[in-house]
Amino acid sequence: MRGSCLAVWGCCGASGTVPEFRAGRRRAPHSSFHPRPVPMRKTRLRPLRVLVLLAAVALLAGGAGWLLLRAGAGRAAVPASPLLPAAYGVPSPYAVRRDTFPEERQLFLEAARTAWAYVDREYQPATGMVNSVTGYPYATLWDVASGLAALYCAERLGFLPREEYDRRMRRALETLRKMRLYDGAAFNKNYSTRSGAIAGRSDRDTQGAAGGYGWSSTDLGRLLVWLHVIRSTQPEHAEAAEAVVRRLDLSRIVADGYLWGEDVGRSGRKRRYTEGRIPYEQYAAAGFAAWGHRAEKALDLNANAFPITVMDVPLVSDRRGDEHLTSEPIVLMGLELGWTPEMRELALRMLAAQRERHERTGVVTVVSEDAIPRAPHYFYYYNVNLKGRWFAVAVQSSRKPLEGPRWVSAKAAFGWHALLPSEYTKLAVRTVAPARHPGRGWSSGVYEQSLRPTGGENVNTAAVIMEAALYHVQGGPLARPAGR
Repeated sequence: MRGSCLAVWGCCGASGTVPEFRAGRRRAPHSSFHPRPVPMRKTRLRPLRVLVLLAAVALLAGGAGWLLLRAGAGRAAVPASPLLPAAYGVPSPYAVRRDTFPEERQLFLEAARTAWAYVDREYQPATGMVNSVTGYPYATLWDVASGLAALYCAERLGFLPREEYDRRMRRALETLRKMRLYDGAAFNKNYSTRSGAIAGRSDRDTQGAAGGYGWSSTDLGRLLVWLHVIRSTQPEHAEAAEAVVRRLDLSRIVADGYLWGEDVGRSGRKRRYTEGRIPYEQYAAAGFAAWGHRAEKALDLNANAFPITVMDVPLVSDRRGDEHLTSEPIVLMGLELGWTPEMRELALRMLAAQRERHERTGVVTVVSEDAIPRAPHYFYYYNVNLKGRWFAVAVQSSRKPLEGPRWVSAKAAFGWHALLPSEYTKLAVRTVAPARHPGRGWSSGVYEQSLRPTGGENVNTAAVIMEAALYHVQGGPLARPAGR
């Protein structure tokens, strides 16, 4: 499987052989998001409208404190809590009617069963892990967490007998308890799903494969969320989950109120940096908080929030820049732990902005991060706002917004429909139906204009669709939050 460094995508040919899949195709660790702060950029604002709204919120809050944003000379002061109307008992103007549809349970279960087909086929018995994408035996730590999520949901939804589930979960947790850490502190960014050995950045990165090349606190946060879900809902696996966490030196990752990543450059020099931006930062920090390590500034959605508007919907950007304002972390927090009042308000507005684009353009809009089989990047972030541009696409290797590809995300469609069901989310779920391949799994979604499947079945799409189904069946988050 490892040879040329070229990234190759495709389906099995007529011979039934599996094509080569290269490192560029899998989900890249989040640690390359924000290695350093960047200056505040221009963004599209409607100052009067935003300030009037925020002033009203502050008055309703009983005189909430004011925060002077340090984003440039002469910038006006704004309320400290621009997303808090719901937290103070004020109905959100962006709340949606929770429509219910009698056929919903079957819709979710059928979608989850198709997702499970991918996970079961790509499961690696020796480690308990799941391949990140079809035929590619490597996974980032985010992918590893998604594999645990998919196993958990499969048992709860009745797809996997309890005895077989326990065997697979024990194997996965035992692998996590034994596999090598980077610098003796945290899991490396990438591993082999066949052996559990550390993997490098790419096929030719022998240096990274030898000793690891750093950790991603964002990806580790997702793993900690899922170890918490397992610990808090399945006592028989609690001790094994706790043993995994005890291996980690979380004090090296949580410091000064933030989450810190570390990597090793090609020259061998180590680099440490704050990692994460709104809203990934809050989701990852919730995982650390669940295990008693609170990154207070990372948990606080308002600490670095800067007000913007997108299609007349008030939202927030991150004053530090380089955020990926997309569905993924918001949907995951809602499904797995439940939203804080601030995060719920952000979720309502994020969905409202996507719905507004559909109303203005006729294009069904559901943004997320996804593996898309399009050269040269193969993994894309579709954002509601990016550097002041609405509904722009980004990749980790460049800070410049792209115009495409644009797609309707299957996992985000099901996630939003489970959390905030409405006629619009139902339309989104119908729109992504061509991405379903019974017996094989789900493509990442469908392209906006052609509505043709993107291809690219992967563990993250599968896991989130299964989580959405379990959320719908049990009527709420998969676990109770801890450490908030």
